[in-house]
Amino acid sequence: MINNKNTKPICSQCGAELIFVKKETIQPEGTRYPQTNIVYRCSNDECQKKKDKEKVERIKLRQNQAITQKERMEKIQEKRKMGQKAKVQQN
Repeated sequence: MINNKNTKPICSQCGAELIFVKKETIQPEGTRYPQTNIVYRCSNDECQKKKDKEKVERIKLRQNQAITQKERMEKIQEKRKMGQKAKVQQN
């Protein structure tokens, strides 16, 4: 699909028109060029509520994964330290 500047963006889920919310430009660390993010909302309230709910669930999942990863790394480091202490005591 060719996106013309004169055409309004449409929702990929329900086909309703999207409403412009904000445009933000950020400069991520370690990159040379800025990144522009444009945020839209669906004009269909039911569809937007569904998308907001999915976003909240996705954020919770990422947070849980980060916590789990941190706990896993702490256990690995603890086991490594215990292994080094055992080796030292054997000598």
